[in-house]
Amino acid sequence: MITGFNTDVEYEGTVYHVQTEDKGLDSPLILSLVYVGGAILASKRSRYDDLIAKGFEERELAERLNRQHKLICAAIRAGRIEDLKRMSQREGSAAAAAPAASPVNVAPKPAKPAPVEEADPLEIPPAQPAVKAPVPEKKVEKRSAPKPVAATPAPTPTQPEAKVKKVAQKSSAKPNVRAILQDVVADFARAEAASEAGLHLSLLDEKEFRGGTTVILNIRVGRGSNGKEAISGADVTVKVLGSTFRPLIFPTHTGPDGIAQVRTVLLHFKTGRAALLVRAIADGYEAELRRIIHQG
Repeated sequence: MITGFNTDVEYEGTVYHVQTEDKGLDSPLILSLVYVGGAILASKRSRYDDLIAKGFEERELAERLNRQHKLICAAIRAGRIEDLKRMSQREGSAAAAAPAASPVNVAPKPAKPAPVEEADPLEIPPAQPAVKAPVPEKKVEKRSAPKPVAATPAPTPTQPEAKVKKVAQKSSAKPNVRAILQDVVADFARAEAASEAGLHLSLLDEKEFRGGTTVILNIRVGRGSNGKEAISGADVTVKVLGSTFRPLIFPTHTGPDGIAQVRTVLLHFKTGRAALLVRAIADGYEAELRRIIHQG
């Protein structure tokens, strides 16, 4: 099982928490959930049976998981919230309609799931299914005609032209997707550079964390060598994250001594994984630390 990702993305004053994880080889599924205030707003499920069929490699799964997480974050940054909601609804309706669709025509079934469309939440143009439908209809009409040689070359140029137009529309959309992904990568790079620039985050009382217990976290934020200089008023966020329960989020800030105190319950769990995520932001710099929560 591959370790997942947890990222906060802010758009127009709302903070969206994106959580992506691997459900394991027993249930080969990459699951992304978008939370707002602890409620699930949207979800994205991608199976990876194909990786297992051709010989499972953890590196390929990690790349696929990382790509899905970044695309969801990029969609939120681009304001595609409603698209993510519709994507979740399509997945739910497709799963419900799957048994009823099997006895009907076999031919239209591959066109409905549109795997390429679901794999990229930023490219959801409804134009692609419309292109495929008219092409076979034109071919059938021409073959049923009584073989006029002059009529055959006339329609053939129009088909490539239509395809060229659609390809041009797709190529014009792709630079936007790449630009958004570059912004996401740049954000990660800035965060790493900020932590190296001197923002220091630490827990004063290091201990083993276990589900089903109540803990008091004393978090210190400083700068300079080993964080000697205390930072007052730094924004601190503590999150209790788990694969079997909704995240708990506690925002606070440091006092004059650079210390913030948070009291939280570590939820009891018997399966899955859980972790503490502590993030501090001050003067444009950011630092983060994680601690594993053991099963209670």
